[in-house]
Amino acid sequence: MFRRLAAVVGAVFSAGCAPPAPAEQVGVAPRPEVLSGAFTEGFVGQAENDRYPVRVIRIGAVAIPSGRVIVADPFLLSMRDQPLTVAVPPGRYPVDLAVADTGSGGHRVALARLQISDEPVARWTMAVVAGQDVATLKADETFGYGVDAGTGAFIDAGLPAWLEQRYPPDQVDFYEAVSEGWQTRGEALGPELGIPYGFVLIEEYEGRGAAMFSSGCGDGFYTTWVGHDASGRPAALVTDFGVIEAVTLPPPGR
Repeated sequence: MFRRLAAVVGAVFSAGCAPPAPAEQVGVAPRPEVLSGAFTEGFVGQAENDRYPVRVIRIGAVAIPSGRVIVADPFLLSMRDQPLTVAVPPGRYPVDLAVADTGSGGHRVALARLQISDEPVARWTMAVVAGQDVATLKADETFGYGVDAGTGAFIDAGLPAWLEQRYPPDQVDFYEAVSEGWQTRGEALGPELGIPYGFVLIEEYEGRGAAMFSSGCGDGFYTTWVGHDASGRPAALVTDFGVIEAVTLPPPGR
């Protein structure tokens, strides 16, 4: 729906990203020490030989009235995007960003979390959409979503159809006005929340929400993980943007 702005937005959010190459996704295996650890106080991540202090920023709450979540680049959102198979109780959920200070590479959103409950996560599984089966993956393969505008999101499953109806694809000026509004508001809010040159935005359309945020060092292919509590219920969704490797180190000076 919003592909015409994707290249421009992606260039804006990847500019100045010059840390070492982001950590690769580790096959189909989750990294609990990062997926959970990055959202704890004092976490320090590592990429190659560099250490990145991480801080957590809560950007607000997003409305998910359908109980189904789409993870996608919002500037590429369309009716083709499928919701994850995991369902959540309809409601509003806090969204947290784990932001890594990469030094000369700037402040990068390393992970994004949709917090479904306050229960601790007991295990992690890869998030999938209908028709995807992790058993079919090779050791170095993963499911996820592609980013071409430097932006990821948690989106209510009912929003694409609402936008398509309200702003038909043949009405180019209308939906470009929507995406340009997102870009303007998101670029303003990112620095206000302490992410220089970052993008952060929560939007709502007749109760259907979308939480959007910069994706690590920009474009790529990123995996989302489902954190389950001890009873097997979903407690969190976390997208790992591959900025940091798996280590919890004491902050410098301790």
